[in-house]
Amino acid sequence: MDEISEIWWRQITGARKFLDKITDSLAGGKSAVICLSAATPWLEDMRMILREFLNKKFGGIKAIREINAPKMEPAQFVFENFCSDNVKAEFIPFGEKAQVKFFAERDDITLNNSCLWIRDASDFQAGKWFAFIADYHKYLRGRHKGIFLLETGADFGMTDKADVEIFSCEREISDYDCFAFNIFIAAEFGKGDKFTKRYLAELVSNTTGLDVESGAQCIKCGGDFLKNPRRFLKNKSPEEIERAIWTTQLKLIFPLLEIFRRDFVKKYEPLIKKLLPFEMTSGKIIDSPDEAELGDLYSILGGQNLPQDDWEELKIYRDARNKLAHLSTLTLEEVQTVFK
Repeated sequence: MDEISEIWWRQITGARKFLDKITDSLAGGKSAVICLSAATPWLEDMRMILREFLNKKFGGIKAIREINAPKMEPAQFVFENFCSDNVKAEFIPFGEKAQVKFFAERDDITLNNSCLWIRDASDFQAGKWFAFIADYHKYLRGRHKGIFLLETGADFGMTDKADVEIFSCEREISDYDCFAFNIFIAAEFGKGDKFTKRYLAELVSNTTGLDVESGAQCIKCGGDFLKNPRRFLKNKSPEEIERAIWTTQLKLIFPLLEIFRRDFVKKYEPLIKKLLPFEMTSGKIIDSPDEAELGDLYSILGGQNLPQDDWEELKIYRDARNKLAHLSTLTLEEVQTVFK
């Protein structure tokens, strides 16, 4: 099992709660339907961890039997696989739901000690199994016997029935869960300083959204991803990627630009005051040092003998702000220069 998938399913709040809720429902004698999308991350690892949780809760009282959804009718499948020949001989086929009622009333079938986990069901099969499971619990009338775990697609359209609960992976897991996961694994597995790791996590979150498995792959690629996100995001248009990069840079870079501006103004406040009021080429009048943006400072101090390092730094920050303000993005090198 991959270490990163373990972090997702065991430690991230939404993902862990999803599995805990399913486990508690089944351990309480109910059946459960879990709705999974194509983007459900690390599906086999999720199944393995859920199986572990269930076995701990069941404590040997119930055996988990996992099957791929069979072609035969649910009631017939249970009849063929969970009833002994002697039990089958006592069945009288009377009424449309005779088999379901028969299962609920018998105390000598192996279904009573089982959790039947139905996987890979088509929409049609899922509907059949859901109806069967709901009928079975209706005839049980609250008694604890066999239980079912049914996997369906994300668009499963049914609602909870008595003793049959539906859990949607997409509803349980939020954007924040994905962001928290990206921050965590970027800190653990990413390279670079804390700003670069934060930038990596933010950019991955803005480009991969709820597809956390793809996001984890991007984070593993680290600098290669940051240099060329388009190479790793084949399902995104260049416009979508560019917008995500800009959004990420706006969120992380702009506060740093403002911190630099305030520190720079404080450092050179006496000199700036001597040059005010100052009329910009646009006609804007700067009356106070605090009113001056980075571009204003560059114009106001243009003829002054500032230390070369301070002047170059002001130029770098001014250029970065101008790009972002005009909806352009910075190169990775420019981003890292600001971070430094």
